[in-house]
Amino acid sequence: MVDGDSMVDPDVSRIPTVKLDNRISMQKLEVFCLVIELGSVSRAAEKLFVTQPVVSAHLHSLQERIGVQLLRRNGRGIELTEAGAAVHAWAEDLLRRRNDLAEELDHLAQGTVGAVTVGASMSVGNYLLPPTLIEFRRRYPGASLTLVISTPELALEAVRAGKSDFCVIASSGAVASERLDAELIGKQRFVLVAAADDESVPDTVSLHQLAALPFVCPPGGLSIRQSQDAALSALGVTRRQVVIELGSAEAMKQAVAARLGVALLWESSVTADLAAGNLREVHIDGPPMLDSLYIAKLSSKRLTPLQHRLYDELSAVLLPGRTT
Repeated sequence: MVDGDSMVDPDVSRIPTVKLDNRISMQKLEVFCLVIELGSVSRAAEKLFVTQPVVSAHLHSLQERIGVQLLRRNGRGIELTEAGAAVHAWAEDLLRRRNDLAEELDHLAQGTVGAVTVGASMSVGNYLLPPTLIEFRRRYPGASLTLVISTPELALEAVRAGKSDFCVIASSGAVASERLDAELIGKQRFVLVAAADDESVPDTVSLHQLAALPFVCPPGGLSIRQSQDAALSALGVTRRQVVIELGSAEAMKQAVAARLGVALLWESSVTADLAAGNLREVHIDGPPMLDSLYIAKLSSKRLTPLQHRLYDELSAVLLPGRTT
């Protein structure tokens, strides 16, 4: 059997290995690249407003710390050795990456790039937030935005778990939690809608007539159903005739258009349908019914500049006390 050490070529075993010194500075690499760019030590010294010996000292120190010869004389000038060409390419790439990083960090600090994940309850996410998010992305093309639409309960849980940076939800009551900072940012008006050609429903109804109408509703237990019930209860309507329960505003609008009944929906979710004549508003003889909008984040979470910018913009979409 041949011993492993005896198989090593003695000449190869004596080839020195190059170990880069960790003390190589960006400044030395900048001086080195400038010398190569300008073609001489003297020109580099003039541009840096230093003496030639200072530039030569940087080159000598860099060469010592790299461990190989980088430059050689070529007539009156200098040229790169083969190793010097490799070091020059590496130095240029490193300096370019340094500049790219500095620019990215500057954009991050200014709040113009980064990632934001926003949670939202269904009507908020489907009708209120998209225009603001789209406009925000147009102004800040370096922003990576994610909107996750779910129930208010799941949206709040995602914030608590750190899966969303913050959320905007509708709730019939205050969003109270020791771990959350929640702010009321506005009110959304409920609109009673009927099919445009449903002659069984008058254009204006009293509270007594309202209780007798057939309703298309969200399923019981959902936050939006609770908000509707709370708004009706404030008018004295504690019971209504539910003919079908559907889990989205779009499905409810289809059922209303098919004349199954009337529905209470956010004004923002039916604006286009009312304008197109697919649905019509049924006026209620009573005060307006409102739903509350909250924006919430973890109390302990420190938002990045970009996240804070979007948080502030969404907060300002609906000012407290303003109704849309």
